Amino acid sequence: MDRSSLLLAVVLISAFVVPTRSRACKPIPQVEHVLDPSMQATDQTPPNLPALPPPTISRSDESDSGGCGSTCSPRGSIWIDAQATDDMTPPGGIGYRVTLAGGTLPAGLTLPAFALGNGLRLFWSDDESSGEAFDFTLQVVAIDLAGNESAPQTVRVHDDPPGLCAVARGGVSRSGRAALLVAALLLAARRRRRRTP
Repeated sequence: MDRSSLLLAVVLISAFVVPTRSRACKPIPQVEHVLDPSMQATDQTPPNLPALPPPTISRSDESDSGGCGSTCSPRGSIWIDAQATDDMTPPGGIGYRVTLAGGTLPAGLTLPAFALGNGLRLFWSDDESSGEAFDFTLQVVAIDLAGNESAPQTVRVHDDPPGLCAVARGGVSRSGRAALLVAALLLAARRRRRRTP
């Protein structure tokens, strides 16, 4: 293999395997639940909050932040699919009070959460917790626009990541495997040329 072929192989591998920096973005701000005083005189019915399913936990860094990088990452998020309903408040107007019922929050995670349509999301800076495992229980109460509160529900949040390295967790990407295949083919071609008299 001549030097130009070797250089091409290195460039191809670097282009697909080495992560690039994403564009900067700003973290999603916390949204405060604001009561509507005009509804407090007429609405006395509390919202209904069904049992909460297990949450969805994601951790990300600059290599998989989907265009939302440096000022947000590394970051983690916990999605709790809360489906509270109310007779007068639409789902998007229902707030949630989230408190710690047991265990220890990961470093960088603070309560309360904020509503995002049906459900709520917690964010934390994952570099502060260094990708460590966590296990804690939250108590969630739905609050309608009149200030009526649902019966509380609890949800266990636990995550035990297998490692801090993204490659160790998910392996090499499809494009990375393709680049490695190209490099292997170039090396095979080099060996064939050496064997040819």
